Amino acid sequence: MNQLWGYLIVEELVRNGVNYLIISPGSRSTPLTVAVAQSQQANKIICLDERAAAFHAIGYARATGNPAVLICTSGTAAANYFPAVIEAAMDNLPLIILSSDRPPELRHTGANQTINQVNLYGDYPVWQFDLPCPTAEISPNMVLTTIDLAVSRSRQAPGGVVHLNCMFREPLAPLDDTPVEIPMSLVKWSENRFSGGEAPPTPYTRYADKLTISTTAEIETLIDTIVSTTKGILVVGKLKSTVEMNAVIQLAARLNWAVFADVQSGLRLRQDFPNLIHYFDRLLLADRSVELEQLDTIVQIGTRIVSPQLLKWIEKYPPTNYIAITDNPERYDPNHLVSARIESDIAYLCDRLIQQLPQLPTSDWVQQLRTDSDKLGLAITNFLKTPQLTEPLIARTISELIPRQHGLWVGNSMPIRDLDMYGVGKIDQENHPENLRIGANRGTSGIEGAIASATGFAVGLQAPATAIVGDLSSLYDLNSFALLQHNLQPVIVIIINNDGGGIFSFLPIAKSTQIFDTYFGTPHGLDFAHAAVMFKLDYYHPQDRDELIRDYNRSLTNNRSAIIEVTTDRAKNLSLHQDLVQLCSMGDSQTIQQPH
Repeated sequence: MNQLWGYLIVEELVRNGVNYLIISPGSRSTPLTVAVAQSQQANKIICLDERAAAFHAIGYARATGNPAVLICTSGTAAANYFPAVIEAAMDNLPLIILSSDRPPELRHTGANQTINQVNLYGDYPVWQFDLPCPTAEISPNMVLTTIDLAVSRSRQAPGGVVHLNCMFREPLAPLDDTPVEIPMSLVKWSENRFSGGEAPPTPYTRYADKLTISTTAEIETLIDTIVSTTKGILVVGKLKSTVEMNAVIQLAARLNWAVFADVQSGLRLRQDFPNLIHYFDRLLLADRSVELEQLDTIVQIGTRIVSPQLLKWIEKYPPTNYIAITDNPERYDPNHLVSARIESDIAYLCDRLIQQLPQLPTSDWVQQLRTDSDKLGLAITNFLKTPQLTEPLIARTISELIPRQHGLWVGNSMPIRDLDMYGVGKIDQENHPENLRIGANRGTSGIEGAIASATGFAVGLQAPATAIVGDLSSLYDLNSFALLQHNLQPVIVIIINNDGGGIFSFLPIAKSTQIFDTYFGTPHGLDFAHAAVMFKLDYYHPQDRDELIRDYNRSLTNNRSAIIEVTTDRAKNLSLHQDLVQLCSMGDSQTIQQPH
């Protein structure tokens, strides 16, 4: 019965199009592991560390919009998934957990490796179910319908984490090589099997795709607001797919409003549509554009804005209309200023607006914003035009060099902020990173799991990826370098090593010199050269920008995973960012000394 239920679970997952399974080895999960190993349709990977496995699944979900499946043994194994469970829940990412468990009669008895795994993740999952021990007294059809519901709940909007706690009694391993005997009630289902034909077998219960759409009246009200707007800004937050990106680009062309695109949107680094204000965050820094104080309307599509400056500016100068458009019912309104929320499939709503909106004219104030942004970009370029490798220059350089078919994963703390503020796309129209997929874990903005997430992101994209991460984040996720050895796609990990927590230097606590360095700066004195040797990875340690370009291009050519470690100085990084703030306030790089 264990073997049968294991087979049914894995087969039904694959029939639902959920065919990427991540196994962390253990004994109690043997029925599931054997089923995965014997499945010819399942794509599988072994990950020794459950925390890394879960973040690998997070990266995969961000790339595909489809859940990966996590399989682990009983005890604390499933507890190691918890940080990634929270991240997925906060960002509505699909994820399916199959935690193996001891039978219920062993709970609260002191039995080995037995804990209470029921509702282990609290209210973070969108659905959770305690799957009973396999027995002939329970119809196997129940197993299939449970899996079908689990996939639907995880994948259909708003999506999220599903936890199936799977109890198994011994014996756990198959007693012989006898094939699984399919019960009579499932003969028809079994005959509809994978045969190499064009049409894959269907699930036992097929859940129809669901599309969240706005009412006609709501769309008409939105159109009336847009058409009556004199000064409007389109703010673009995190987008989930190239379909959403292309839809927003077409809507932006119809609106002709200024576009403030967050780096997670995938649009921030583009160079091919005229109203994109690349350096909006820096323009807002010192209230350079007085005209921005008198806005009629902000339409925000997508969530999780990186720029704190944008949020501060909206709070200081709230527009008459602040309309938030998302594909889920969550609030996403930290300033409590949104005047209207529209829950809808983003591509669908953009298409409806494009069909019904007239072509709006470009206004002089938008052109002036673009001119101001371009001038500021040139000043930043001139200021950073130095051989010395600084943290903003690293982000800027990689954003220029990364091939458009690759993925870019960005770690939290300073890397994502530097890319959001100072990243730049390729200017050459044939090679600019059109719809460059950018991933980041901004659900809770933690530093854990960055490297594991990048590996899953690359697998999901079916393309190589580059990850820009900090040293503490890399130390925290050191086990995940093992994933780089056998990942289905290569990942180049650029580690910015400033010997500690660089972002804390920007906080008021940094002035408390007696305690700051020990308790917040946390210098460690380590590098990653020996880690590269241990995990058999290429290793580079460039000393200037030319060497970074050389080493990065060499890694791209080699097409295998590598570590590129760049050493920076926390104190100098703080000073440089302060100079950049002054530059952006003044707009004249000649008045500020370049870094040495």
